[in-house]
Amino acid sequence: MPAERAHWEDHFAAGHGFLGTDDHELRLLTEAVGPVRPDARALDIGCGLGTYSAALAALGYRTLAVDWADSAVAATRDRYADLQPRLRALRVDFTDPAEVESLLPPGAFDLVTMRLVLAFLPDKAAIADLVRRLLAPDGVWLVTSSLADRLPEQRRHIGLTPDDVAALTGGWGRGHWYDLEPGGVRCFVLPGRAVS
Repeated sequence: MPAERAHWEDHFAAGHGFLGTDDHELRLLTEAVGPVRPDARALDIGCGLGTYSAALAALGYRTLAVDWADSAVAATRDRYADLQPRLRALRVDFTDPAEVESLLPPGAFDLVTMRLVLAFLPDKAAIADLVRRLLAPDGVWLVTSSLADRLPEQRRHIGLTPDDVAALTGGWGRGHWYDLEPGGVRCFVLPGRAVS
């Protein structure tokens, strides 16, 4: 197992998560992507302990939570067993395109979320291409991340750089962004239809 993956296995096995989800964040999400259709499906990539995935399921999405750490998937299943089958968890390494394509159906998701995870993944443009294939025709990709230039120098590695933002937004339909709080974590809302 690669050292970086082992780090995340240990992190989630110890019960460590990240920024909690609150009603304000969920209200902004609903305003950005619209009301949830009864049959809407969401994919939460890098689900960690499943808090955000559970919130999506509570909003009404049939949610698939994925992470490359077995400990994260196990924690999500254990913590939110009462939400099954509306919430399911699966181990998927999103840095492996062949694995993603073999485990996740193309065009199946109305909403794909990556909350506080994209900065840790290599090749943002390749990730964007994978997400684009997974989205339904009118689907939306919501990326929530810190921005590197808003962080102290020693923490800039956990944020997106301007080049990362360009890689993630290039080739998408007309999107928009909003901040969870002024000068804080940014949410990018990208429609699945590519620019011609």
